[in-house]
Amino acid sequence: GLAQGDTLTEDAAAFTSPLAKTMADGGQFAVSHNWNYSSNNAPARLFPSVYTGFLRAEYRRPLWAASGLDFTRINGPIGQSLTGVTGVSQGVVIARINTDISIADFELTVAGLVKEIEDAYWDLALAYRTYDAEMVALTSALRTLRETEAKLITGFVSASDEAQARDNYFDTRSRTENALADLYALEARLRRLLSLPVNDGHVIRPVDEPAVAEFQPDWRISLAQALTNRPELRRQKWSIKSLELQLQAARSLAQPRLDFISGYQVNAFGDHLLGQNDNDAAGTAQGLNSAYETLTQGNQTSWDLGLQFSMPFGFRLALAQIRNVELRLAKARAALNAQELEISHELAAAFQQLDRFYLTAQTNFNRRRAAAERVAAAEAEYELERITLDIVLRAQISLSQAEIAYYRSLIEYNKSVAELYYRMGRLLELNEIELAENAWTPQAYIDALRRAWERTNAIPAPHLKTRPLEFEADLDAHPGELLLPDARDVFEEPAPAPESPPFVPPPPNGDLRDAGQVSLPADPS
Repeated sequence: GLAQGDTLTEDAAAFTSPLAKTMADGGQFAVSHNWNYSSNNAPARLFPSVYTGFLRAEYRRPLWAASGLDFTRINGPIGQSLTGVTGVSQGVVIARINTDISIADFELTVAGLVKEIEDAYWDLALAYRTYDAEMVALTSALRTLRETEAKLITGFVSASDEAQARDNYFDTRSRTENALADLYALEARLRRLLSLPVNDGHVIRPVDEPAVAEFQPDWRISLAQALTNRPELRRQKWSIKSLELQLQAARSLAQPRLDFISGYQVNAFGDHLLGQNDNDAAGTAQGLNSAYETLTQGNQTSWDLGLQFSMPFGFRLALAQIRNVELRLAKARAALNAQELEISHELAAAFQQLDRFYLTAQTNFNRRRAAAERVAAAEAEYELERITLDIVLRAQISLSQAEIAYYRSLIEYNKSVAELYYRMGRLLELNEIELAENAWTPQAYIDALRRAWERTNAIPAPHLKTRPLEFEADLDAHPGELLLPDARDVFEEPAPAPESPPFVPPPPNGDLRDAGQVSLPADPS
């Protein structure tokens, strides 16, 4: 409508205000309110400036692909197009599973820290016992040196005997000094693990006596508890569950898209956005002065209702995603089987370690008792001048080594008990440590226990043969075969370990020159 040579001059503005809500079943409800303003110098316009807009409500819901409560909770809202969908792990269920996986990782880290602290605690207890044994040996070596020096003056021993006693004393003193240094180093290590200051004017000293009673756990129950409680298995099972849900969502995306759509819209038109009366500048009978008034009257409406279908040819993206999740799921299940096998081997090693150190502790206790008797007999015979000083010194060194070996095996036995509970996944429970969200639902524990019993109660295969044959074979079934004898029929049963002797505390200032003032603790045997 412009004349020749005229220029169109126009001002425009737009306002959009949408509000949308995604339902749990994948449906989307939205309300939008839009206004467009236009003002120009075209002579054919009814008004020089005009407002056009609408208020629209619409609802869309997937009926085929990406439909249902499960898909929305696994994947999240899919939107209006499948284009660009490269993952199915954005939903609240997957996010919750990821949180549970993080909790299992945290529990595993806490259990490892507790195990390290307990090992450091018992190592420090062993360091005190080692220092105690070395102090006793130093006392004995000092007493022997003083007696030898006195006898050298009177001519009862030779200079070589005095030199040997002095050499033994300084060798024992060197071991004692190293034992004290190791004690302080282990105490500092325990402080670091407990986040304590490196020096607060005190020295940490274990107060618990190592257990000497035999611990005989049941293998089948322990294996079932390990396969039920280990955080690694719980973490892996959560990963498998997440992949199973992702596979379910990926298969849903490999279907054609069919959506139900509906909408209702109220249109508006006016000379001004707001106005006090209906009389517009053009004098129309419709009263187009106020755009909001025409909107509220609701005379200009439209609606739509129908189905929208879309399907990509070949479903390459969706099928590739399914294949990827299937491979990851197969890998996760294989990893779970490998973890269960590894845990059974770890538990078996813990059982072997438990029996090993208990038997070693019994043997070393008998060795310590024999070494103490050897020292007493050697000193008595030396007083009667039946043996040389070298035999007495060797007996004293043997007693010190037997003392240290006994307590080392006893401490290792207590550490192996903690190792067994750690491999069973019950170390935090044993130490009364609880996490806020470290447990499954009761049904999950029932399922895990049932799966554990299934693994420990396999169907026997009577037609399979074992090569080589079992050690404990039946003579009637396999005549002529040589059986290994039972150790109880050949060796004497070791005596049970008694209560441990009290610790001898280190000197307050760490000086070993007063070692001769330390007395030998009474032997409980």
